[in-house]
Formats: sequence, C-alpha cells, structure tokens
Amino acid sequence: MPRRLLVLAAFVLFAASSHGQKAEMPAEKNACPANAPFLSADALKKAGVEFPVFKRYCYADKSGSHALVLGEKQDTPFSGELLSSAIQASLFKVGSDGALTRQWSIRDFAGKADAGINFRSKLVELADLDADGLIEPILVYRFFAPDDEGGFSSSDFSGGIKIITFHQGRKVAIHAITGQLDGERRTTANANFFALPKPARQYLVRKMAGMYSARQFGFDNSYGFMPQEERGAR
Repeated sequence: MPRRLLVLAAFVLFAASSHGQKAEMPAEKNACPANAPFLSADALKKAGVEFPVFKRYCYADKSGSHALVLGEKQDTPFSGELLSSAIQASLFKVGSDGALTRQWSIRDFAGKADAGINFRSKLVELADLDADGLIEPILVYRFFAPDDEGGFSSSDFSGGIKIITFHQGRKVAIHAITGQLDGERRTTANANFFALPKPARQYLVRKMAGMYSARQFGFDNSYGFMPQEERGAR
C-alpha cells in the first residue's frame, strides 16, 4: 500500500476509535498520527495555516473526520517560556482522499499591555456539548501580563484568558480578566454563549470553576462563574 494511503488509513482507524470514546476528552489524547501527509507543512500552508504549528489533534464524529491545528507565532521568547504576539487555530474536515476543507478559523493577538499570548494545550478539549453526536473543540489561550523585571507573570491572578468554541457554526467566546482584588476580575461572553443549550452553558461554567479550583486561572466567581453579557462586539 502506498505510504500516503497507509497513513491515511491509520488516521481513519484512529478517528473511528475516538468516535466511540466519551463525549468529552482532553485534546492531548487525540494527537494526530505522526507524518500524516494531509497535515504536512505544504498541505497546511496551502490550507491557510501561516504560523508555526504548535499542536495537531485528530478526531471523528458523525459528520466525518477532522483535524484541529493550533499555530503560534512564537516570536516573544522569555526565560522558561516561549510566548507569541499572535495565534491561529483552524478546524479542517479531512476527506477520504486526505483533502482538507476548512470549517472555521480564528486568530487573536496580544495587546499592547500584554507580555504575550499562548495556547494552554492541557486545557483544550474535544467535547460534544449538547449530545448531538458532533464534537465541539474547546480552545483555551492565555494573555500574560508583564512583571516588573522584564519578564511576565504566571500567577493565576494576573492577565487574561479566552475560551473559544464553535456551536452549529457560530463562534462562542468567553473572555476573562483577573486581578488580586475582587473588583479587578471580570468574565464576559458574547451573545452566542447565552444562545447555547443549557447543558452546553453549564459545561463551560463547570470548566471555569474547575480551572479556578486547580489554580489555573482566577476567574470572577461573583455569579457562580457564570459570565456576564459583554457590552458591544469584541
């Protein structure tokens, strides 16, 4: 069997097995097969991925096989951590011939007051938020505040964080800013969050509560970790 077809067949078997797993799983467990030809540097460049690839996740649901690609510009080095000025995430549907069809893509940028930005890969998930047989990848990325010594602060009560997912083609965005004082912490979400089915909203709220308990980020817990409606477009 030609190498291209052999690797593609391995992906199909991998994706089929993941389809039978739990409705939610850490994305780290779904790393794409090594040397998958449909995710080569040339293939991803043609598909519109511009930044260095940080992570690649493969999975299948009732709509087919998919590849989630995370890219980071990786242009802001610090001691012990490589941050970026910009990040990119793209979800592709993988055809039977290995062709990539983009389903959605996002970009985000560190602000002028940020030391940098990066994905929190251990917090990225693949979840079926409303039990409809379709997986919604949940992205998490952190905005780091600078410290007083020319570096950045990794405290869970500094900087900001975003949680992004897509439900039925609509982008759901949660944006949280934290601080040492209660009045400095704020969590907001766009209108698409509040339009989610109740179980999906509850899942994301539980995720934030879990991150708070694990000291991964200091969310505002004034409303039981429920985001407030953002004012204006973000």
